[in-house]
Amino acid sequence: MKRFTEILVATNLTDRSQRAVERALQLQATTGAALTVLHVIKPGLPTQIASQRHKEAEALLRDQLQDLSPQPSRLFTAVVGETFIAITQEAAKRRADLIVIGEPARYRYEDSFIGTTAERVIRFSDRPVLVVKRASHETYSRVLVPFDMSEGATRALETALKMAPAADFRVVHAWWKPMGPLSAVEEQQTAIRVNDRVKAQIRSLVDQVGRPAPDPPQPPKLTIDLIEDNPYLVMRNVIAWPDLLAIGTHAKGRLAVSPIGKLARHLLVEASCDALVAPPEL
Repeated sequence: MKRFTEILVATNLTDRSQRAVERALQLQATTGAALTVLHVIKPGLPTQIASQRHKEAEALLRDQLQDLSPQPSRLFTAVVGETFIAITQEAAKRRADLIVIGEPARYRYEDSFIGTTAERVIRFSDRPVLVVKRASHETYSRVLVPFDMSEGATRALETALKMAPAADFRVVHAWWKPMGPLSAVEEQQTAIRVNDRVKAQIRSLVDQVGRPAPDPPQPPKLTIDLIEDNPYLVMRNVIAWPDLLAIGTHAKGRLAVSPIGKLARHLLVEASCDALVAPPEL
């Protein structure tokens, strides 16, 4: 299975972005990927002021990176019209395997997340996006994956396995009780078929990602929970456990109005841990 080769982290020089840079450096050390640090400067400033801000940002980031990690990192700064456009375009240009961004300014409600830079990057990028909420220099140790068998969920699980191969993984598949006039026997048979299919898909994916050539590590620790209940309530009951939540989205089109999905958006906003959001492959 292909390993990470490029990580892009975006920073606006705030404390929230500082946490994202620290996490990106940790992931660089874990995966061996190249790291690009991107700072976006809004347009419309006088040339002299924009040039001065460019130099100041570059110097500050260089000092920060030197203090945080002795590993060489690429630094890229740009003056663009929209922050989320610069991030998505730079990620595409560098063929980044992962975009890392800081949590938006504090929001109280789900709707207030809409329109933030993080939400727009998730909506318009075709790359997995890691939203960093907590300050930590440690590798992820507990990863929760809501799994609905979609392409997005599969990509989220695959990306998380590459990010944290030594973590404990808890994959949760929840589904509504089948509608219709089914007998108790038919419901039981349907549940068994669903369980078998989901387990086979998850274990096949984990087996592929967990044993990449040429140096196979130990298979990840894996727990699969299959629960017949309201998916939202199921996830609310386990959302406090992980230090990384890995969510898949459904929409493939970049022009989709709401590709994150209602359940994924709820979890992304309500989770206090870092959140990885992965779209399907285009």
